[in-house]
Amino acid sequence: MNRCFVIATLLAVFSPALAQAADDWWFDVEVIIFDRDKSIDELKEQFVSPSTLSPVAADLNLIDQYLRPDISFLKQGLAVCGKPQNPLWMALPTLEEITTQYQQWQLLQSSSTADTDTPYSDTPRTVDPMNLATNMQPQVEDPELAHSSIQAVSNDNSSELETVETMPSVLAQDIASYWVAFSGIDDIEPVTVPPLKFCEPDTPWMQLEPVTRQWRITSPDNSLPAPSHIPEFLDGRDWPRASHAHLLPYDALELTDLSRQIRQTRGLNRLLHIAWRQPVKFGEDNAYAMRISAGDNFAEAFDVNGMPLATNDELPPAMRSDRDTLDKNNEPTQGKDDFFAQLDAALADAAPLSFREITENSDDNTDGDTSLARVTEQNSLAIWQLDGYLKVYLKYINRVPYLHIDSEMQYRSPSKQHEYSENRVETVLKSVPFKQKRRVISKQIHYFDHPLFGLVVEIRRHQRPPAN
Repeated sequence: MNRCFVIATLLAVFSPALAQAADDWWFDVEVIIFDRDKSIDELKEQFVSPSTLSPVAADLNLIDQYLRPDISFLKQGLAVCGKPQNPLWMALPTLEEITTQYQQWQLLQSSSTADTDTPYSDTPRTVDPMNLATNMQPQVEDPELAHSSIQAVSNDNSSELETVETMPSVLAQDIASYWVAFSGIDDIEPVTVPPLKFCEPDTPWMQLEPVTRQWRITSPDNSLPAPSHIPEFLDGRDWPRASHAHLLPYDALELTDLSRQIRQTRGLNRLLHIAWRQPVKFGEDNAYAMRISAGDNFAEAFDVNGMPLATNDELPPAMRSDRDTLDKNNEPTQGKDDFFAQLDAALADAAPLSFREITENSDDNTDGDTSLARVTEQNSLAIWQLDGYLKVYLKYINRVPYLHIDSEMQYRSPSKQHEYSENRVETVLKSVPFKQKRRVISKQIHYFDHPLFGLVVEIRRHQRPPAN
């Protein structure tokens, strides 16, 4: 009995310490990514390309948060386009309130002016609002003496006024021209400012598509637009006692010599060199997936399916005919002319409909889908040249904890698919997968090879300082 009590006491004492020691595993991960001057069409290996080029989901998205911070607080302060500028929680003041506030302001201005007229008075002066006009009039004992003094002052200032009036007047336009000539602003090329929108569009949260009869839920994108290229270095901050993962500054990089050699090597292009600090858990299922993005952004030229963003008129004739054939094969039994005629008629009818009339299916479209579809604003969608994740976790082997790296990435590059003539080709965006898992040792450089790019990783243990 006593032995069981002792064991229970020891477990109660040392269990919090063991749990804290198990969670206190922090590491600095430094990564260098470079690609080779090689096209996907030159590869002899066969890879299985993914069906879509959608962004990779990960637990840690430090690069994207650094480049595209959340601006939801700023967007909440913007006005709604076409709506009153005053906040909804603030009522508009009435005309009587505005008049009363103005009269109170006039009364305060008059009282302050009256107080400044007698700066040497020791006793405070009180002003009666009812006799304000009487109090503001000057007190003169002899009216004839006051009239003679005013006449003398006016005669003395007449000569000065005549002198001022004879001086040539300088216009504001002349002063501005002198400043422009002196500053040299005429020699500077004009700066073009892109059109900016200082209000948020009034987009309904839920609406029903008239053609597909499907509910559409709009979720706003509260992040900055994605850049066209990710910089090679991302300068973060060093938080020794941070409780969350974060990017490290440039001074924390220790593989600068190797990074410089990679940049100077012919045929290699350095894409990214960063370092971050994160907690490392035991077990692959508990590991944090850190999203890694690098290179160019292909979203301006290709869609998530890898097809070029071009209209039917801009495509080559052969590709245009293939798409027309595909449209004919997927065309419903109803003709296109009849479909657009019905669509125009439905859009022209602006009569209000009840909720029941909108949701119930008509006889002509019994297979209508009224399910909900969540749609996010795709104005800032990014398709990076290299996109994936990197997992760092601990695993016991013979009662010894070892670091492991699980990496999975997609390398995208334009590829020529069909040649229609000697000068016109179709260019699509292809993706090549990369997946490796390896046991590593801290403070050692590890290299992951791929026919199109390379990945250099070094992991270093971080000892968190004690809390004050």
